[in-house]
Amino acid sequence: MPSTPTRTARSQTADAITVLLFGAAALVVVAISTVLRTLGTFRDQGIAWYVPIDEQPISATADSGAITVDGIAQQVMVFATDVDPLSTAAIIGSLILWTLAPLIVILGVMLVAWNLLRGRFFVRGNARAFDAIGWTLVLAPMLIVMLENRRLNGVTGAIGLGPGEPVHPLEFWSIVPVFATGVAVGLIANAFRQGIRLQQEKNVLEKETEGLV
Repeated sequence: MPSTPTRTARSQTADAITVLLFGAAALVVVAISTVLRTLGTFRDQGIAWYVPIDEQPISATADSGAITVDGIAQQVMVFATDVDPLSTAAIIGSLILWTLAPLIVILGVMLVAWNLLRGRFFVRGNARAFDAIGWTLVLAPMLIVMLENRRLNGVTGAIGLGPGEPVHPLEFWSIVPVFATGVAVGLIANAFRQGIRLQQEKNVLEKETEGLV
C-alpha cells in the first residue's frame, strides 16, 4: 500500500499536468477568439461596433430565417468608415490587450505548474509569475474599459452621433471583482517571497549546522 507522501506527490504531479494541458487548450482558444474578434471589428463595410439606441419594437428573423421573433431593440451594430486616428489606435490597443492579458495569465499559471512538476515551489520564477498575473488582472480591465470607451466615442462621432461621453463610473464597478482577484494574487506573490526568504534562511542554517558537526 503506497504511503501518504507518495500519494500526495502523485496527486500534485497529476494536478500540474492537468493545468498544463488546460493551459495549452486555453492558448488555442485565445488565438481563435483573437482572430474572430479582429475579423468582427474590421469589416469590409468599416469598423463595426454596437451603439445604444432609443428602445423601439422590432420584428426580426432568427435561425437563418427559420423563425421570426418580436422584441425591443436597445442597441444596433453600426459600421464607421471615418474613425479618427486616436480612436483607431484605441481599437487596436483594445484588441491587443484582449489578447495579451489572457496570454500573460495563462502562461503565468503554466509556469507555476511547470515549476511544481519539477518540484520547485518557493522559487523566484513562481513569485514573478504571480506578480505578472496580479498586475495584469489589476491594470488590463481598466485599460480595456477606457480604450473601448474611446472606441465607442470614435465610432459614434464618425457616424454623426456626437463626440461621445467619458467612461461611466458603473463601467469601472463592473470590473471590481477582477481587480480584487488581481490584488489577491499579488498577496500570494508576497507570500511566495516570504517562503523563498524562509527557505534561504533554512538552507543557510543547515549549512552552518553541518559546519559545526
